[in-house]
Amino acid sequence: MTIVTNNMADARAPRLLIDLNNIFRKDPNIDEYDILPVVEATHNRSPFFVENHKLGVEAWAVKLLVKYCANRLIGWRGQNSSEKCLDPVEVSHLSRAVLLFNPDNYTAWNIRKELIESGYLSIKDDLSFGVLIISKHPKSPETFIHRRWLFQQLLDHCLSSSSGSNSSSCSNVPGPNMEVTATVESIDLDLNEPTETGFFNGAFSLEASRLLKTQTHLELDVCATAAERYPCNYHAWSHRIWIVKYCLNCSLQILLKELKSTEKWTSTHISDHSGFHYRQFLLTEIHARNDRFSSLHSQNSTDLFVKEMVFVRDLIDTYPGHEALWYHRRFVFQSLLRPEHLELSARCCHLHPRNGHAPACNEVDQNFKTIKSFLAAQEIESVTTKEASCSHKYNQMYCKKFVQWIQNSFL
Repeated sequence: MTIVTNNMADARAPRLLIDLNNIFRKDPNIDEYDILPVVEATHNRSPFFVENHKLGVEAWAVKLLVKYCANRLIGWRGQNSSEKCLDPVEVSHLSRAVLLFNPDNYTAWNIRKELIESGYLSIKDDLSFGVLIISKHPKSPETFIHRRWLFQQLLDHCLSSSSGSNSSSCSNVPGPNMEVTATVESIDLDLNEPTETGFFNGAFSLEASRLLKTQTHLELDVCATAAERYPCNYHAWSHRIWIVKYCLNCSLQILLKELKSTEKWTSTHISDHSGFHYRQFLLTEIHARNDRFSSLHSQNSTDLFVKEMVFVRDLIDTYPGHEALWYHRRFVFQSLLRPEHLELSARCCHLHPRNGHAPACNEVDQNFKTIKSFLAAQEIESVTTKEASCSHKYNQMYCKKFVQWIQNSFL
């Protein structure tokens, strides 16, 4: 077994960084990477392997590389005499090496923010780098936070340069953690047809608007890929919500398209709470735009909630015993009991009519409390009937909890 001293390790680390930089220079289109289970250097050649834009890194090299690059970054940040004159390009390479294997190092991300603000690093390239990291670490919170910061820079520029914007709108650009409720209606952009854009050099390029348009639509795919790679990926779905809210301004066309596209996804990921939470966000936003939705379609938002109830009931019947489905059913049922939905809900035969038919309007007390009680009783009757015919232990348990929730909340 080869024994490597600290001095030998330190001597090899700079060479590892050079090798890694050369690989990215020769193949800038690397789209995936992974760590190979090689714990000792058994040959005298590079521990990096590239095949079809896929990068493999031998495990023994990771520790040496990350320690060396992190120490140099800390020295540069602390203005140590040996590191304070580092070239910005080298600082970018050091941060890249650290983040590839430790993506939640917020210091390295902050350094890259400074490089972008100084114009030494491209936002477009940093977005591509983030996609590469997500391919290996799809649930990295710091990576998604940094991506929101990058999009915020684009929004800042578009808001300030748009002919319809003003100083107040520019000061209310949403933060990367979704705590600000600003919109970007004043951005003069057509976000429905993405186009290719040139190299984006710095945060204030004139290409910002076109880059925002292109990257925003690509970002929805990035979120979908991350959610596919890691189940219940809260960070990916929250980021997707942020993109839809602030970069796409909750466009009704986008909301409906997302609702349609995620129907298939959730029906094949029935235990993923985050996916159903995203559908709840979409339904809520569509309902907030009900007047426009009704004017463009021969239905209103209540019809979507009714359709969603049918959808989740069918999933429960097909895949019994999944808690996420039952919690989503709670959301949909509670939404249908809102005053704006209530009368149509009472007339809708899809909501488990008693004895095969729903009561006529003149047979139902128009008092909201009476209608709620009627619908709650119908829902209890439906789920208890299903429970009697279903032998799945966990589904029976969720049925009982659902019935108790209805009784405590609406009866």
